[in-house]
Amino acid sequence: MVEPLVYHLKNYGIKTWYDRDKLLMGDNREEINLEKGVWKCNYALVVISKFTVDSVCAMEELSIIESKYRQGKIIVFPVVYELSPNDIPDRLCWIKELIFKEVDRHSGTREVCSHIVCKITGNILNNCIHQKVRDIISTSQEILPSGVYDIIRSYLQIDHANLNSRISLLYAAYLVITDTKRINANSITNMVSCVFDRLFSETRLNLPVDYRELWLLENSLCILIDFYIDSCTESRI
Repeated sequence: MVEPLVYHLKNYGIKTWYDRDKLLMGDNREEINLEKGVWKCNYALVVISKFTVDSVCAMEELSIIESKYRQGKIIVFPVVYELSPNDIPDRLCWIKELIFKEVDRHSGTREVCSHIVCKITGNILNNCIHQKVRDIISTSQEILPSGVYDIIRSYLQIDHANLNSRISLLYAAYLVITDTKRINANSITNMVSCVFDRLFSETRLNLPVDYRELWLLENSLCILIDFYIDSCTESRI
């Protein structure tokens, strides 16, 4: 279950700390896995199974994560694997304070990762001017790349149930913005590009999506718009 979760998160452009990718025999586990991994992360994806409490290492990591969560220093994404919520051990009952996903060996993991990246992009938007797609058309039309204003206006007029058309317009706006090559590349803009490119490469925009995936694309476009406007402001200065 963990391997496909890591795979999808990396395809979304999310930097991940995964011990199998980072640790070698002979490494100092406390220095590398706990200090560089658990203590320094802002988000934690935890997979709870019936075997978790039997792992000393896992319980030590979860103890640190719970402490950081109680202090408001970390956001936790709990996944309960082949385990009834009623059977979650008492030592991990704090997990049930959060919205969690129940999965089994037959479940897909893309939906879980879509939730995670939607949350991460939503947090990034807290520091952006344009936090909703509707906010974009409040920006002066002359500031936006040619055509983006009309694309967004059309997007807002489409029936909410017409998901494929809405996604196609969001993707069109993304292509127009990135074609300007005005945005400086960084970890956030790279993540946004991965979100759109992954969707297109895997589905060619013909897919049954849920509203959280659409929500994720809206978040990503708003972030991109803010970076575009910032780059235009810097170039004028």
